[in-house]
Amino acid sequence: MPQYNRSDLSGKVLTVKGPIEPSQLGKTICHEHLFIDFRVVYQDPPYKKDIKKSLEKVQLNNLGWIRNFWNSNKDNLLLDNFDDALDELNDFKNYGNSIVEVTTMGSIRLKNHEKLIKSLSENTDINIITGSGFYVDNSLPDFFENYNVKILSKIIEDDFFNPKNKISSGVIGEIGCSFPLTKNEKKSLKASAIAQEKTGASIIIHPGRNENSPFEIIEFLKKVNANIERVIIGHIERTIYSLKKLEELASEKVFMNFDQIGIESSYYPLNNKSYMPNDYQKIKFIKHLIDSGYSNKILLGHDIYSKHRLKKYGGHGYSYILEMIVMRMITMGIMQKDINNMIIENPKNILTL
Repeated sequence: MPQYNRSDLSGKVLTVKGPIEPSQLGKTICHEHLFIDFRVVYQDPPYKKDIKKSLEKVQLNNLGWIRNFWNSNKDNLLLDNFDDALDELNDFKNYGNSIVEVTTMGSIRLKNHEKLIKSLSENTDINIITGSGFYVDNSLPDFFENYNVKILSKIIEDDFFNPKNKISSGVIGEIGCSFPLTKNEKKSLKASAIAQEKTGASIIIHPGRNENSPFEIIEFLKKVNANIERVIIGHIERTIYSLKKLEELASEKVFMNFDQIGIESSYYPLNNKSYMPNDYQKIKFIKHLIDSGYSNKILLGHDIYSKHRLKKYGGHGYSYILEMIVMRMITMGIMQKDINNMIIENPKNILTL
């Protein structure tokens, strides 16, 4: 017997502690990693003289360097300390109520990931909604190549209704995509679309690092009959740099997740020919979308995946949007009702099955 039937969960939000009413979500941050092994993106430092810094622990005397070359320090890319996560979430509790944790299956997950997440939720009373599915091609689990789309979709579906450890996922994603899409990533997207239909869940997308990537993904999802209005395109700020492209994406009726708020270093090592806008620029893009009538399609997050962004290590922490950015948004002319859409109403929409 499955732990849940779809009829049991219709109209509910599925957290790691079980289903809740959407009204219980409160202020919600929609894209985070509480535990992750993100060494899949490790690159040697651009200067050979700095290679020893790749093996150092994160500390005050190398923090400035790590903030710039954050993916060139292996310790920085590993969030595996329960006490650190507990401290950060207890801080978040002063500002918000719920977090969407999107560390999907494969090499980026710790072995006991789900149990750690549930324990965090039990110790803090924060609602945590975890993601199911698969990240980018080079992080896929060993079984992926040997399973067809039907089996992969059933694995995602079981994460909701019949999880092996009785800890359910409540959203699909983040589903990792490159540009152009690889064969395996298309397989992952198709499995996600089938699981979306079976579960009634939303799909959170990690797009490739190209302005055309979200559109390639959307066209593919349309072909496999995904519900596009229940698709969230993440990482908007490092992917789309023009208002014209932003409006084109918004017209597709997808949700748009500005989920890298707090990254203020313009140098973007994963695409060093590009750049990361600062938070002022991100807010300007968000305001443009709101002024164009899309405040019901915007979500917010930090996408914390490294030590240097935790408060313990001199970073902004999971509370940053609610603690500091909301105030800046109001100063820049964004109305409270639109802020409530982004941090309360829109998360309720995407997380309600």
